[in-house]
Amino acid sequence: MKKLSLVLAVAAATLAAPAAHAAFVNGGFSIGGAFQNQAALTNLPTSMVSLLTSFDVNAGMIGSGGTGAFATVQFPTVGTATDFSRLVAPQTVFSIIGYTFQVLSWGPVVSGAMSCVTLQCTDALSFTGFGVVTGNAATPTAFTMSWSAQGTCNESVDILGQCAPLAGSASYSASISATGVAVVPEPASLALVGLALAGAGLVSRRRKA
Repeated sequence: MKKLSLVLAVAAATLAAPAAHAAFVNGGFSIGGAFQNQAALTNLPTSMVSLLTSFDVNAGMIGSGGTGAFATVQFPTVGTATDFSRLVAPQTVFSIIGYTFQVLSWGPVVSGAMSCVTLQCTDALSFTGFGVVTGNAATPTAFTMSWSAQGTCNESVDILGQCAPLAGSASYSASISATGVAVVPEPASLALVGLALAGAGLVSRRRKA
C-alpha cells in the first residue's frame, strides 16, 4: 500500500509542479489593429472579411482597458500581432507586456455577408479562441478570446452590391480574458498519469500474488 501511495503521489506532484512556484494569470484587456493591406482581403470585390480563414494583420496592435495582471495595458499600450489562420491550432496570435497568447482551439464562426447602403458596403466576421497565456514567470493559464473583424468599402458605381476597385479596407478588435485556472493537461501529462496508474496496478497485483 505504501508503494501504491508513493506512485500516485509522484504523478500528482508532477502535474502540479508548475503551480508550486508561480501564480496563475487573472485579468483581461482589449486590443485593436488593422489588416496588412488590401491584398490581404482575398475575396474582393464581393467580400472583405466575411469569407476569410487566414488573417494577414499589421504587426503592431494597440491594447487598452487592462485589468488584473494586465492592469498596465491601458491605451495606447503597443503589442505585437501575428498572422494566423482559424483553421490551424495551436497557433500564437499576439504578445503584449511580456505575455504570449497561443490559441489551442477555435470556436464557432459568425459571418455577416456584405451589404451596401448609400454607396458604402460593409461586412463582418467573428469567432472565439481558447488557449494558453504564458510569460512573466507565471504558470501557463487558460484564456478565452472573442475576435471580430469589420470590412468597409465604397460601392462600385458600375456593379451595385460589390466594392469599387482599390476601395476595401478592414480592421479587427478582440477582448481577452485569462481565467486564472490551469490549461487542460497535455497528452504527455495524461500519459504520465496513465503510467503511474499502470504502475500502481502492477504493485497491487504483486501484493495479491
